[in-house]
Amino acid sequence: MRRHKTITIKEVAQVADVSVTTVSRYLNGNLGKMSDATQRRIGRVIKDLGYRPSAAAKNMRSGSTHIIGVVVGDISNVFASMLFTGMYKTLQPRGYSVMLLNADNDADAERDCVEKLLEQNVDGLIIQPSRNDFEDYYPIVNANTPLAFVDRYVASTPSSAIHVTSDNADASRNMCKELAFRGYERIVVIRSTTVDTSAQMPRMRAIIDESAALGIDLSIMDLNGRSDDWLADSLRTLKKDPRRTVVVSLMGPLLLRVLAAARSTGTRFPEDLGMLSFDDWEWGQYVGHGIDLILQDPEAIGRQAAQALLDVINGNPPARNEIVVPTKRVPGHSL
Repeated sequence: MRRHKTITIKEVAQVADVSVTTVSRYLNGNLGKMSDATQRRIGRVIKDLGYRPSAAAKNMRSGSTHIIGVVVGDISNVFASMLFTGMYKTLQPRGYSVMLLNADNDADAERDCVEKLLEQNVDGLIIQPSRNDFEDYYPIVNANTPLAFVDRYVASTPSSAIHVTSDNADASRNMCKELAFRGYERIVVIRSTTVDTSAQMPRMRAIIDESAALGIDLSIMDLNGRSDDWLADSLRTLKKDPRRTVVVSLMGPLLLRVLAAARSTGTRFPEDLGMLSFDDWEWGQYVGHGIDLILQDPEAIGRQAAQALLDVINGNPPARNEIVVPTKRVPGHSL
C-alpha cells in the first residue's frame, strides 16, 4: 500500500511564505494583528496541502484537547444548521474538532449535553441556550471552561461569557416605524415560543413598545399548539378587518405556515393583508412576487462566536462580551 507523505507545519509555513510561529498562531486562533490576507493564505495552503496537526502532540504541549463542544436547541432547524456551519468553518482550519449535541429545546436535555461535553474536557462551549437564567450554567464557569451563547439571551450572564445575537430589538423597532410610514394601522404578530430564551422574545418586547409609541394597534397570535385550520380561519377573519393590517412572522418556519394558510384561503399579499417576516436564509423572497424580509445571518453569528471563544481560550478576550450581528432588510412586494 502506498503511504502518503505527512505534511509538516514547517512545509506549510514555507509555501505560505510566513514563519512557523505565524502558522502556529493561526492554528491556535491567536490571530492578534495578523492580516486577513495572511489568514486566507495560510488557510488555503493548509487545505491545498492537506495538512493535519497532530492532536496528540498539541495536547501534550498545551494540555488542550482541541475540542469545542456545541449544543444547539433544535438540530432540524435551518438556523441551527447555519450557526454550526459558521462555527465549523472557523474552528476546523485552526485544528479544532467540534462535538455537536442537540438539546431539542429542553432544559434537562441541555444539562445532560453540557455534562457530557465537560466530561470530554472540551476547550470551550458554544450553546444556543434553552434556559433564561445563568444560574444553571455555573458548572461551566466552575470548570473554568470558556463559554459563548449564540442567538438567545441569558439573563445575569457574567462578563466572562460571550453573547452573540442578531440585532433583534433595533430591527423590530425600525420595522414598526416602516410599517407606520407605509400606513398600516394594525400589526398582527405570529409567534411560537417553546423556550423562554427564544430570540422571538426581544423582538416581541420591542414591537410592543414601539407600536404603542406609534399608536398602531397590536395583536399577537401564538401558533404553539395551534392547528393549520385554526391559522387559516384566523386569516379569513383578518381579511375582514377594515383597518389596514399587516401580518408579521417572527421566524422563518412560521412564515412557511402562514404562506400555506394563505394559499388555502386565497389570501393575497399585499392586496388583502401586508406580510413581513424575520427569516434565516432568504427563501421567502422567491415566493410569489417576493415576501418582505428581515434577514438574519446565522452563519456570521456562529463564526463570530467561534472566533470570540478562541480569543478567550488564547487569553485575548474581546473588549465587549456582547456581540451584535446586524440584520438585513430585504425588500419584497408583500407590503
